[in-house]
Amino acid sequence: MSANTVSDEAAANTVIGTFSSIDPDQNDNFTYSLVSGIDDTDNNAFTIDGNTLKINNSPDFQTKPTYKIRVRTTDNGSLNFEKELTINVNDEIPSRLTNPNDDIFNITGQDDKATLEIQLTGHNSPVVNELGLFTVDDLQGTINGIAPGAEGYAQAAILRSEVILSAIANTPNGFDTNNLTRLLQLDSGQNFRFLLVQDGTLDAVRNDPNSIGKLLFSNVSTQKITDLDDNSFSLGWKDASGKSSTDFNDLVVKINQTDQALPLGTNLQGQFQGELIDLRDVQQSVQAEFNVYREASYNNYVGFYQVTDQNGGIDTNGDGNADVLTGQAGYTQAAVRGKIAGIDLSVSNQGSATYNGVFQPGAIFAPFIIVNATPDALLDDNSSNDPAVYFPFLGANSDHTDHISLLASNTFGFEDLSGGGDKDFNDLIIKVNLTTAMAGLA
Repeated sequence: MSANTVSDEAAANTVIGTFSSIDPDQNDNFTYSLVSGIDDTDNNAFTIDGNTLKINNSPDFQTKPTYKIRVRTTDNGSLNFEKELTINVNDEIPSRLTNPNDDIFNITGQDDKATLEIQLTGHNSPVVNELGLFTVDDLQGTINGIAPGAEGYAQAAILRSEVILSAIANTPNGFDTNNLTRLLQLDSGQNFRFLLVQDGTLDAVRNDPNSIGKLLFSNVSTQKITDLDDNSFSLGWKDASGKSSTDFNDLVVKINQTDQALPLGTNLQGQFQGELIDLRDVQQSVQAEFNVYREASYNNYVGFYQVTDQNGGIDTNGDGNADVLTGQAGYTQAAVRGKIAGIDLSVSNQGSATYNGVFQPGAIFAPFIIVNATPDALLDDNSSNDPAVYFPFLGANSDHTDHISLLASNTFGFEDLSGGGDKDFNDLIIKVNLTTAMAGLA
């Protein structure tokens, strides 16, 4: 018997396995049948079709975890042999997203991980809001024994938070907000809540504890949860801008469990300063298509450079170790000098453009923005006119301010003004589509 297990989610007439027989006469053919005898208890639950065993009805682990059958194999000469077989039913945990208590959600998957899909479906706020997710220990939302609303809860939540996406208020021409989606991988069985960063980003709050007041936690006055009856929910938020006084439409997302794989390059996205492309697990060159949009008066330039790890160190001598760290003298020059050739991104105001480039496998790549200039202005012999350059790493920025926001998977919004300016993160928007060539295909 090739297999002796079946999922408790299997449909009627599902094939359990195939029979095979060993006989000294290698040219013999065999027929198989269910027969009476010892351990024939559940013969009626199965059908033999040729050499395959099928279950007649969908099994249920809770009511019957095992079946007993007796099978006879007969060769061309009418010689036969009988054997008792046990068919085991696997207790499959269904993949699902539930809302068991207030604003607490729980997600389960078939394996030890489960994937959550979040899609932006609406935004009606004059400011840029960033949606975050944080894990909690129980259905009361506690974190290490700290209850929601108690002293220290916000700080504990930040340490467990992951960025989902930012919803910008003023979109450039051509940038479609209807297809902004993020996939997050969580432990199966994990409980979690959501929070909103009003007019800011989680990176900025983590970097400046005094800005913790920008956090908006979900409750009946800030978030409306709608069960969509298809293993998904709609979350509508009301921020403090005052534009949405009665409706919860300042930021609206749809969330659901999914079996989709995480998009290529997104492993670090959502973590602190995680606006990166992570190709460490890739073994082939990666083709990149860049869609570029702009809503800014400055003629900005975006490029990418390789970093040694998620902290942003740069290897300048090729030994694989970080020689220049974020915040050290020469970091900006090392990053721009090491930019990936052929990836030079810019576009006219309210225009859109598409570029193509190649990332090498096995590395992490970070974006940078040069304000109203190109790399030549930074790498010439005149340092007195060097333009401002900003990175995902706040310690590498001269103003220690967040200038790059995650708008969706592999989609980055840039702010070009010192100190964060208007914090609109739409001065340039870069959407990256990554693909690898399949081995063995021409």
